[in-house]
Amino acid sequence: MTRIVTTTALALAGSAAVAAAQDSDAETGVIDQVQFGDVFSNMDVQVPEYTVNAASMATTMGNTAYASRVSGDVSAEISQQFDADATAETSLTGTTAGNAVTNTISYGNAASGGTDYGYNDYRAEQSAAGNVNASTRMDLDGAYYASTGTTAIANVSSTDNNFGTSVADQVQSSSANVTAETDADVLVNGGYTSYATTAGANATTATGYTSTNYNRARQSTEAGTTVQAASDVYMQEATDVSAISSGFGNSATVHNEWGYATLGVEGAPTVQTNAADIDTQSYVTLDNWSGYASSSAYGVGNSALISNVGSDTAIYADQYNSGTVGTQASFNGQSMTGGTGAVTASSIGNAASATVCNYCSDGAVGGRINQTNDGNTYAYGQTTSSGGTISGSATAIGNSATLQSAGD
Repeated sequence: MTRIVTTTALALAGSAAVAAAQDSDAETGVIDQVQFGDVFSNMDVQVPEYTVNAASMATTMGNTAYASRVSGDVSAEISQQFDADATAETSLTGTTAGNAVTNTISYGNAASGGTDYGYNDYRAEQSAAGNVNASTRMDLDGAYYASTGTTAIANVSSTDNNFGTSVADQVQSSSANVTAETDADVLVNGGYTSYATTAGANATTATGYTSTNYNRARQSTEAGTTVQAASDVYMQEATDVSAISSGFGNSATVHNEWGYATLGVEGAPTVQTNAADIDTQSYVTLDNWSGYASSSAYGVGNSALISNVGSDTAIYADQYNSGTVGTQASFNGQSMTGGTGAVTASSIGNAASATVCNYCSDGAVGGRINQTNDGNTYAYGQTTSSGGTISGSATAIGNSATLQSAGD
């Protein structure tokens, strides 16, 4: 018998608000949200016999706000406070499936906004405390394609502007403990499998196309808190396997195309202060694999990244890390068909980068980066394998900064 199973659990507790001027005159939105109650979602999908497509999804958000306009000018002021537990759990278990997918998301606060063909004025302030957890369990006899996504972040804020101008100021503070865990046993697969696990305290993003894009992020995490991301994967007969665990304290990212873009401005830089401990782990065990297989763990205290295409770009960032950043990655197995395996562990206290692709223009990059790291940074890798080819890499860096203009 052929069946299709797709199941979703959605928990948007506390406040869910939309301030949207959809081709109307109401172009200004103000949202103020406070959440003190726990938020929980759980989806358990069982596959007792072969199923063509099987999916299990759970989403939890303490506060969520969306302020946008289809076109024209928009101004948004968003304030969010979360002090509780946010938990999302998924499980997908049983026999076999053609496509097996899980997606688990847990946020304390989530906000977004933007507009096209106009001026975007976006202001967001978020604070999170308590615990933010996401966990995924996949246990199947087999699947042709299998993928899991497990994400837990205390504060998330994003903005987008196309064919206009955007000014975004995003403020985030976290005293929450954040955990994302993936436990996957897919005994046999025929195509590929991918397992992605991400945990973070504060994350901002800004995107634009043919946009003049000004952005500033101010982010902080509290000492005594932890951010943990862990993946544990076991397979008997595997083909093309990828397991990636990522953890961060503060992350600010801008990607723009064809317009001046900046992350921070002179005199008002992006400021990131991380005192949380970052612990990222990835464990992969394959009795026999073919094709490629990888186990990767990446951890960073503060990350400030901006990229642009075709136009001038600047970064002004001050980064301070005092938390311990540690990664552990292992890969164990054998390949009777000459497969290629890799294990990678990377830890960075502070990372900042500004990159311009100027093959079709004379775009330049500039700015100023200040970095201070007094936290411990370590990376451990381990592998035991037979047959095929195996490579291993462990990298620990205190501070990393790059200004790059790539082109003619």
